[in-house]
Amino acid sequence: MNNNILATITKLLLGVLYFTESESPFKVDDWGKITSAELLQKIAIEYQASPSSLKQIDQIAFFEHLISKVDPSDAPMVENAHKIAACYAFLKQNLSNITVIRVEGASRIPVLIAGYLPDGTCIVIETFAIET
Repeated sequence: MNNNILATITKLLLGVLYFTESESPFKVDDWGKITSAELLQKIAIEYQASPSSLKQIDQIAFFEHLISKVDPSDAPMVENAHKIAACYAFLKQNLSNITVIRVEGASRIPVLIAGYLPDGTCIVIETFAIET
């Protein structure tokens, strides 16, 4: 089941970019069966960051911003937003406890979207924000 979910999310995010001061693609990964507390610890270790630099973002506000804050006359941006909306709808249907976490402290900021499958497997979508 995990492979199907990963393949579907990967397909939904194909060509989708996270727009900040540059454009970053999204990458999907299976982080195994870890708890929410273990997730934050793993992120801190993975990105060599202190736990205090992990900032949780409201998932609804995060996705609303990506989906609705686009210039309607910019066709590629509108298409990108539609793809993000479709992916978010899929995530909400298939994952629980969706969390968005930024690893603050540098101009290249990892942004992780994590959620859980019914069997407890943690799926993580990674991208980067560039903010100078």
